[in-house]
Amino acid sequence: MRPAGAPAPDVQGMLNAETRPVPPVLRETGDAVVAPATIDRTRYTDPGFAARERQQLWSRCWQMACREEDIPETGDYILYQAGDTSLIVVRTAPNAIHAHVNACLHRGRLLREADGHAHEFRCPFHGFTWALDGRCQALVNGWDFAHVDPAAFTLPQVAVGRWGGFIFVNPSPAPEAFETFLELLPAHYATRGWSLADRVKTVHVRKHHRCNWKVALEAFIESFHVTETHRTAAPYLADANTQYDVWRDGRHTRMISPRGLASPNLPAMTDEAVFRASLRPALGDGADSVPFPAGSSARAAMGDLRRRALLADGLDVADATDCELLDTIQYHVFPNLVIWAGWGSYLVYRFLPDGDDPGRCTMEIMFVVPHAPGKTPAVAREPTIVGADQSHRVAAELGGFAAVFDEDQSNLAALQKGLKTMRTAGPNTGLYQEARIRHFHAMLDRFMAA
Repeated sequence: MRPAGAPAPDVQGMLNAETRPVPPVLRETGDAVVAPATIDRTRYTDPGFAARERQQLWSRCWQMACREEDIPETGDYILYQAGDTSLIVVRTAPNAIHAHVNACLHRGRLLREADGHAHEFRCPFHGFTWALDGRCQALVNGWDFAHVDPAAFTLPQVAVGRWGGFIFVNPSPAPEAFETFLELLPAHYATRGWSLADRVKTVHVRKHHRCNWKVALEAFIESFHVTETHRTAAPYLADANTQYDVWRDGRHTRMISPRGLASPNLPAMTDEAVFRASLRPALGDGADSVPFPAGSSARAAMGDLRRRALLADGLDVADATDCELLDTIQYHVFPNLVIWAGWGSYLVYRFLPDGDDPGRCTMEIMFVVPHAPGKTPAVAREPTIVGADQSHRVAAELGGFAAVFDEDQSNLAALQKGLKTMRTAGPNTGLYQEARIRHFHAMLDRFMAA
């Protein structure tokens, strides 16, 4: 629950000022109270804890493996590492997807070592072969394997779930029902214009970081850091006015971070100054020549500008609220997926451990974009790789976002080093603005204790 003394207006107050119908899901609020607690710093640094995560979390949870458009044709496959388990996620028919354990049943060699296309899975060691659906096709020198029933010699599979154009896998032998895992997501993304199944992944960047995967994730599920880390955004992004939703008995969380108002941590600004500050990252000095409607609020002017631009692109946003067009409406899908909603930005993040070192991870940045009928954009199937010491500017497709992600990156390795050197038990989080972080650790505890 938003505490007394937090800056006004709050998000619900801004929704009251909308001139278009507000989607009911934006009126929902999650008010679960997560007990304030210091987070044990060894969760981020201890190889033993990372090993237990591989056993208790990654081997038992639903996790996003890829997008439908990553494997569009029968025989297309990607490799996904779920903890200690390598999986082949393959399209076996136009509307059928399987996830096989990527190991030959003869001597255990990996069947595939890179993404690709196949008609069958043939082991490069001795030639044992399986069909796309996992049925054994070739038992080499079968006379020496009288103890093996070819009909039962099928590749082990793990559970597959599909939602919103995403393909999820769960390596557990007794997985939770996928529909149970999704919780409120299908209902929320059924909001007009929000469907992710109708969107296309046009950008995919994989960035290596020298920090734990949780350190990276947590940097992106709160807006508290904006005033200090993203100083050029603070004049038009009201970080301290953000609404954080933690639902009772739910694992997924949301934040709505409003744009069109200056951070209350800055000196007061005029609406016109806020409006021009919002345009400057894209237009530079050209922002000063864009007309500002007399008597308008910055938020209304920014919303109108965004609405007209999207309508010109053929997108049906005439009835979209300013909140949907401007604000960071962001869902954290436990454990490691972050999806934006609405029309403001089309970002998706995925955070994964990078090998067994708890001090290394990857963050994947994807643009999953809407498009006008008949104008399907090109799909980005192969990620652009950005090294730990490289700027996000290496990935030119990120455009102006690269500078923002570089600002975030400036904290991550230093956070990891600081967690190792600090003398207290660990991070001491804010009661409201960092409630999503504490909730995330509470959900993680459920897996680690089971």
